[in-house]
Amino acid sequence: MSNEGERLQLGRDKRRRPSDSGNAPDSPDDAGALARFRHRRRQRRAATKARVAAMSGRRRFARRSMIVGTWLLGFVAAGMVAVIGMYYMFTDVPRPETLPVVQVATIEYSDGSTLARIGTEDRTIVHLEQVPQHVRWAVLAAEDRGFYSEPGVSIRGTVRAALTDVTGGNTQGGSGITQQYVKNAYLNNATSLTRKLKELMIAVKLTRNYSKDQILEFYLNTVYFGRGAYGIQAAAHAFFNQDVGKLTVAQGALLAGLLRAPSYYDPANDQTVAQQRWRYVIDGMVKTKHLTQAQELALKFPTTIPPRGNGLGSSGWHSLVVNRVLAELQAHGISEAQVNKRGLTIRTTIDKKAQKAALTAINTTFAHLTKKQRNLKNALTAVDPKTGAVLAYYGGSGPGKKGYDGKVDYNDYAGRGGRPPGSSFKPYTLATVLTQTVKKQEGKQHLAIDSIVDGSYKKKIDGTLIQNDPGDESVSSPQIKLALAMKYSLNTTFDQLAFQAGPDNVADTAHAMGVAEKNSNGTKTLQDRNGHTTFGIGIGDYAVTPLDQAVGFATLDNGGKRNDPYFVQKATASDGEVVYTHHGSAKQAIDKRVANDTTLTLEPIAAWSDDALANGRPSAAKTGTEGITKKGSFDNSDAWMVGFTPQVSASVWVGTGLSKPIFNAAGQPLYGADLPGKTWKLFMDTYLAGKPALKLPSKQLIAANGGKPKPSPTFTPKPTQSKTPKPTFSITSGFPSPTAAPSSSTPYTPPPVPSGSNSATPSCGALLGKPCKSTPAASAGP
Repeated sequence: MSNEGERLQLGRDKRRRPSDSGNAPDSPDDAGALARFRHRRRQRRAATKARVAAMSGRRRFARRSMIVGTWLLGFVAAGMVAVIGMYYMFTDVPRPETLPVVQVATIEYSDGSTLARIGTEDRTIVHLEQVPQHVRWAVLAAEDRGFYSEPGVSIRGTVRAALTDVTGGNTQGGSGITQQYVKNAYLNNATSLTRKLKELMIAVKLTRNYSKDQILEFYLNTVYFGRGAYGIQAAAHAFFNQDVGKLTVAQGALLAGLLRAPSYYDPANDQTVAQQRWRYVIDGMVKTKHLTQAQELALKFPTTIPPRGNGLGSSGWHSLVVNRVLAELQAHGISEAQVNKRGLTIRTTIDKKAQKAALTAINTTFAHLTKKQRNLKNALTAVDPKTGAVLAYYGGSGPGKKGYDGKVDYNDYAGRGGRPPGSSFKPYTLATVLTQTVKKQEGKQHLAIDSIVDGSYKKKIDGTLIQNDPGDESVSSPQIKLALAMKYSLNTTFDQLAFQAGPDNVADTAHAMGVAEKNSNGTKTLQDRNGHTTFGIGIGDYAVTPLDQAVGFATLDNGGKRNDPYFVQKATASDGEVVYTHHGSAKQAIDKRVANDTTLTLEPIAAWSDDALANGRPSAAKTGTEGITKKGSFDNSDAWMVGFTPQVSASVWVGTGLSKPIFNAAGQPLYGADLPGKTWKLFMDTYLAGKPALKLPSKQLIAANGGKPKPSPTFTPKPTQSKTPKPTFSITSGFPSPTAAPSSSTPYTPPPVPSGSNSATPSCGALLGKPCKSTPAASAGP
């Protein structure tokens, strides 16, 4: 072999593995290497087999699971098909004349005694030909604009509604007239998948067995319009006292608009939202080409007749409570028709003793009005600060009852619409300022209730001249403790504070504490028509309701935790099924230190206003008055008193519902300390009689700029002589004179208020931090 061949052969031998040779190893080292090689090869083969086995096992498991799952789905599908088939085959489509008689629903006080009974049925069946075309199209414009052009049943909509209901989402309505008829006429309010499938099958059967016109006739004869009226004929009589055939386009549109929520859209309860809903229906008729724009412009909102009695509690203040109860249940998916049909027993939060105390306070205080006071309206609400339960609710004389002016007034002044609260809104402004101090927000004043602020009688803010109330010259000063500015209710101080803290921030604080974010008509509260909020919010220029105020002040009492107000504890059907139970929880709206110190400034005010509670019971309160100036004369249009103890927070409003002057018995402008204050005091004393006198905060917790309060600068403002004396109240007992202010180096504590009268002499007292040696002669105060 050549040298070249020898080298190639040698290379092949070196690359050849030991096992390729049939000969035994030439040395012990070769034998060890071979053993190791074979061991590794066995390991690799074993690992490969394990992986293959595992993969095969997973594949087998997957295949078996798929087979089992397929069979299970098949069984479930077969079961559902069987159930659906049974529903389809054995369930009759209900006709209007076969529907069961509506049961009476009972609304109870919190102790189980009867507050109201509702639900007597008014129903007259008519043929579709008797219903004018424009009334039919109005109903379809409101509820199902595609009724004649689309299938009667929406499977997708039904499945979506079922899944949402079963998974706990928002309550879903039916897809249109057909399913609404099935749900309203035959089924209960359950939200199970079974109920949805049953509804679907009955609706399918309905569409197969009856024409669109027949289904529409069924619907119009059974749907609930409110005021106890089932069907379009009964509704025509309940709202317009005439037969359905005589209904105009405007009247038909109003009735059609009621169907979504009858009590809510009833003009007798809230004409503003009723008009908005009416306009929606009219616009729908134009869009569906059943009304021209010219015809639309010529229409006017129709006038309805007063509601007739529909059982115990269908008139007066009872009906206003009933409306709130029904609205709350509606918000939780239980319609008024279902309340009646299932004969619900509804346990409310209204405390019988508290409601009686409210009525006693209203009737006693307003028993002897002068002729000039006959235009007055009033409202009183009370809530439990720890839960939000509405304990008492008086929104006015109510439907079917005449007011002080001899006229029936359907308005609910306690919870709808709202009026400017004046100075009773100032605690929200203070809470905003203290919140910014606690959070040490940059660019904001870090004030505490013992800080010195500007309380000048007149002040220009953002180009606008602001002044305190006439007669407040004696307590106005460019340097005054913030707590005293609250006690004396200095407008210039709180307008400045709102301007510096930010008007929108004040609105946010008030909303967080319990002022509703939207009015009953859906617009946002605490802003003007252009969506702006100005520094006037600091002294209550924007409307709120008495219920808002009771809840907001309750948040102060509850350590800054807000509980949303509620009326319904539980609703039980006649068969014993509990269909609704209230569940609520408090939310931390403001820091508990903010609530503490704000409350501290309100504790002297009831006594300062001559409305202190009986037997020295501690309270925290604030009066409020909204002023109006016309042709150079100064009058008031709204007066408030809001306050609380640890057991109850109550709000009283007096006004006309309009920006018109209100007067006391002497013919002078009415202030919050007068009729509202006396009503509040009488209610609180009556309701709390026999209950323990619980303590309120007694120590300041927030210091300006952090740390301990710093000594305030000494000051001696020049006294000013009042040029315009305070108007005299009908209740002539005077007001206590101010006491010495606490040292600015120690936290503020509410000063005791001795009996006596308000001093008009500014040379001593709490304003100047200089004790008076004697009490001056009495003079009338706010």
